Amino acid sequence: MRGVKDIKAIVADIDGTLTDMKRLISLEAVRELRQMPVPVVLASGNVICFVRAAAKLLGASDMMIGENGGVVLAGFDAKAIVLADIEQPRLARDLLRRQFPALEPLDETYRKSELAFRRTIDVDAARRIVAENFPELEIVDTQFALHLKHKSVNKATGMRKIAEIMGIGAEDFAAMGDSANDLPMLKAAGLALAVGNAAPELKAAADYVSKASYGEGAAECFAWLRQQL
Repeated sequence: MRGVKDIKAIVADIDGTLTDMKRLISLEAVRELRQMPVPVVLASGNVICFVRAAAKLLGASDMMIGENGGVVLAGFDAKAIVLADIEQPRLARDLLRRQFPALEPLDETYRKSELAFRRTIDVDAARRIVAENFPELEIVDTQFALHLKHKSVNKATGMRKIAEIMGIGAEDFAAMGDSANDLPMLKAAGLALAVGNAAPELKAAADYVSKASYGEGAAECFAWLRQQL
């Protein structure tokens, strides 16, 4: 755990952290986010154009992370920086479609580093197919979607790239999340925060766990951190 007063920015997951499972944003979390004295970087498994819109509307930083760390944006009008090649996920998708003809993609047109699908297939079977044929890839279930991505890229990768652009280190970040795809980010950050609904492994890795869940828990984390800063 880094000294709290050394924290220079915070990276926060969106779905399940700032929102509930219906993706309804917490206004309390937004109020607390806007009072933070350090930049708040949004991170999501969603496409970067969604993250950009969310950052603008919520009043977050113009630095942001999309596609589980596969894409970062340094400025609202900047060109996206892509950190992983999407060709392998596309080949794996074609293979999965033979086994799962009803495989339903999400936002495929806008994805640059990974692919996402609705949670309507046998995830364990899909993971076995990917592991046997594309060992460099993995399927991550965020409870909102299935993400077919490179193992070498995650939200920590995106956070490190943003830190490099900002001229600070990953250890200068506080990171907040709720699900397994947030764990690398929390482990790489100098301070780890988890909302009350977070997965057990996130709570175990966290320096602070909110009593409240979802957005109300995020508001609690923001308020706690702000008081420490």
